[in-house]
Amino acid sequence: MRGEKLSDAITYDKLHLLKKDFDGYIERNTAKVDVNLPVFYGYVISALESSFPNLPSETYDEFVDSITFKVLDSSTNTGDFEYIKKVMANALRFKKNKEAERGINIVVGLKLLKSGDSVHALIFLKKYATLDAKLGTAVAYCYYVLSLREFKNDDPRSKSHRPGEMELLARELMITLTKQQPALNQLRQLELDDPTFLEKIFWQMIFVALEWFPSEKWFVETGLKNAVLTGNTEMRKRFLDLGAERFYNDIQFLREMYYYKLENRDAAGAAGIVNQLLKQYPDKLEPIYLGLKLSLLTNKKITYHSFRKLAMTRGMPSHIVELFDFAFDLLSHEQKDATTKLADFEKEYSRFLYYTTTLRYLAGDFISPDESRIRKARKTLLDSIDQFCLEELNRKK
Repeated sequence: MRGEKLSDAITYDKLHLLKKDFDGYIERNTAKVDVNLPVFYGYVISALESSFPNLPSETYDEFVDSITFKVLDSSTNTGDFEYIKKVMANALRFKKNKEAERGINIVVGLKLLKSGDSVHALIFLKKYATLDAKLGTAVAYCYYVLSLREFKNDDPRSKSHRPGEMELLARELMITLTKQQPALNQLRQLELDDPTFLEKIFWQMIFVALEWFPSEKWFVETGLKNAVLTGNTEMRKRFLDLGAERFYNDIQFLREMYYYKLENRDAAGAAGIVNQLLKQYPDKLEPIYLGLKLSLLTNKKITYHSFRKLAMTRGMPSHIVELFDFAFDLLSHEQKDATTKLADFEKEYSRFLYYTTTLRYLAGDFISPDESRIRKARKTLLDSIDQFCLEELNRKK
């Protein structure tokens, strides 16, 4: 493979296959790997460098981290700290970046956390707590678990409960996360083959934090974001309900609820949210935009023209309104009117020629005898207009 130029996607797939091969080898030969760590890591590095000679240092180190986690996760010796030190030393010997120790510390800490050793997991993880929201909740969980041991007979939910030192540290860290607001899944070391244990910890600490600090919006925002990222529909609904209950006048939660209603084909529910947004944010264009979008989906002329009039009155950019006019005619099977509007749009806004060419191609699919092709064209049109218009509205801010 030397000299071969690989796209990022192909490289990622081939790396994944190599990782899978090593995972299988580690599982079948755990004891052999444990007693021959230098030989095993030498074999890993040799395979990595011969197959991917131009691999970026960061990706290279991340691969070593993932192998290290698998070694620790498969071994029966992780209760022996001398063994852990040997694994770390062998992994660090081959890593390239200056911050190589950080990745190994996180990997070791996560393995200890997975095995229930919160005391030693803290040693490796606590200084990285604010690098990632999920890692931060994992560190807070370590403190929280240790706090339950401080007062075994004391229910932390009872009114007479007084938090001990470990619980105070957990609370302090969760509040620190709300102030620094680290992103989710920033670290590749968190991309585990089986992230179930980390997910459970994340959800547990978000709910515990909401009991401690019920008015902290960041916990609900982050819970909702993680639910969307992981495709957890149950948690998404739960956090949308929490947001609607505790932060009922917040545009972010109302926006998320609107899209949730659309996905679940609840047009009446989405219309109710649009009306609420119009009352609460009379000076914003976004509620009107969401109303226009809803009227495209429901294909009701009276509703569409009502929102169109409101959009013009409130100063929505004319090219966005005219683009909606074209889309509404096309979705209403008014092919001639749609073609005329697109031609007028093209003349008036020549700077968007790159986009109108795509729209013209999509419009042609709407007269296809193939129903599946029409459905795909409809979805592509709606998604495309949504992305284009939101970008244009953000420019106006």
